[in-house]
Order: sequence, then C-alpha cells, then structure tokens
Amino acid sequence: MKAYLFNLLFFICSILVSCDDGEGDEFSLVGTNTSISALTGNWNATKALFGNTTGPVVAVDVVAEGGSVTLNIQGTGRFTLTITQQGETPENVTGRMAFDEDLLVIFFDDDPEEWEYFSITHSEPDLMVSGGNGSAGFDFDGDGTDEPADIDFEFVRI
Repeated sequence: MKAYLFNLLFFICSILVSCDDGEGDEFSLVGTNTSISALTGNWNATKALFGNTTGPVVAVDVVAEGGSVTLNIQGTGRFTLTITQQGETPENVTGRMAFDEDLLVIFFDDDPEEWEYFSITHSEPDLMVSGGNGSAGFDFDGDGTDEPADIDFEFVRI
C-alpha cells in the first residue's frame, strides 16, 4: 500500500510540475530581429505621435508640443513608459514586453490578461514602435477620457 501511495504521489507531483497556466508561453524574450536584452536600458522619445482611430483625424505629437516620453526596459521585459504632456502631471504606463516572431507584444499591467501587438524596429541607438490598432489611449478632446489611439514612437537610447 505504501508503494502504491508513493507512486500515486509521484505521479501527481509530476503532473503538477509539468503543467502551468500557459500564459505567455507562445511569446519569447527573443524576437526575429532583436531581443529584450538588446533593448534593456533607458530611451528618450524624439517623436511620440498618438493618432485617433475614431472621428475626425487628429494626431498629437507629445514631444513636438513640448512634452516628453521616456521608456525604461528591464532585462526581464518589464517596462515603464512615462508620458509627460506640457503642463501636465506625468503618466506612467507599466507592463511587460515579449516577442511573437518580429512583432512586439505588450502586456499592460492595467489589463494583464490581454496583450497588444506592435511593430518594432531597432537599429542602435534608435528604437521605433508603432501600431496598436486603437489599443493605446489618448485624451484628444481634453474631456478627461482617453479615446482609442494608434501610436508612432521614435526613441533614442540615453
């Protein structure tokens, strides 16, 4: 009986060790053209364009309007994006990054069960991230509510 219980316990432990929730298994810290380790560090935006995806065409470049956008990427893929519009309080966006082949995948901390795809081009010391299919948000009309937006960011390593 002891041998049976030991084998059963071993079998259950084996199953538990080999199984996980599968979240993010299809994503990697290494992409087709770059990797998180190559992106690790601090970046300063030279362009931070938000374009609305509904209503009349509106585009706002936070940097061109006197604001700033900085990005810190850690080796684990964790990131902090700080957006400061001129005269406004800085806004921090946090989450983690990974790759699905040549696409950048972002898991935002405010909705960790979902992820968004972005195009990425990295040629040291420059980094470009764009897209989002309306998954980003920006308050285009100043009413305090973000509207869906696409992004086109250009960074330089600092």
